[in-house]
Amino acid sequence: MSVSLVIPAYNEAKYIVQTLAYIKKLGEKDTELIVVDDGSTDETASLARKMADQLICLRENHGKGFALQAGWQSAKGEYIVCLDADLEKSALEYVELLKPVKAQQTDICLSIIQPGKKAGNGFVKKRVQKLIYQQTGMWLEAPLSGQRAFHRKWLPILLKQHYEGFAVEAQMTIDLLKAGASIFELQTTMTHREMGKSLKGYTHRLKQWWQIEKQLRSVRV
Repeated sequence: MSVSLVIPAYNEAKYIVQTLAYIKKLGEKDTELIVVDDGSTDETASLARKMADQLICLRENHGKGFALQAGWQSAKGEYIVCLDADLEKSALEYVELLKPVKAQQTDICLSIIQPGKKAGNGFVKKRVQKLIYQQTGMWLEAPLSGQRAFHRKWLPILLKQHYEGFAVEAQMTIDLLKAGASIFELQTTMTHREMGKSLKGYTHRLKQWWQIEKQLRSVRV
């Protein structure tokens, strides 16, 4: 098995069928599609079961970090690609993230996603950029990107940590940089839903910010 695609999903019934359908339509050989249903209360699991090569069902909602680690543990591919469940057609661009990794030009490739009309004000992103820079000396454009590819040799580092929900991208980035990994950010046209400046959007970002602060504080202590 060459590539393992790991997609964590919580109540993504509205988007996951399109995302998986486009990936399957691409028909890449030696690729396994792993979906981790993170205790969804909608039809995410039943829809994913029809299309994924492997479906991991968590009985309770543990958060994105836990779900990703569950997928990594089952991944057999030489290369690992993490994708969000709501990418729909833009999920096809995962192949572009793999190219610089396979060519050994970088250890990890992150997707830079341009903010849309419903994007927030970037407070959480700026905070994470600063935290990563303080701990590693590297300034990243897309530190919160859920779309990333890397070689499986980095899995031992990622699997020995406990990642707090939405803090997973920030902390795994710091862990990998401190372990000596190189990171390249690739401009893509990947898109996924934005919650905007609504109450739901601000609540989501507040939860994200708190989990990141909690995660990184526990590491620094």
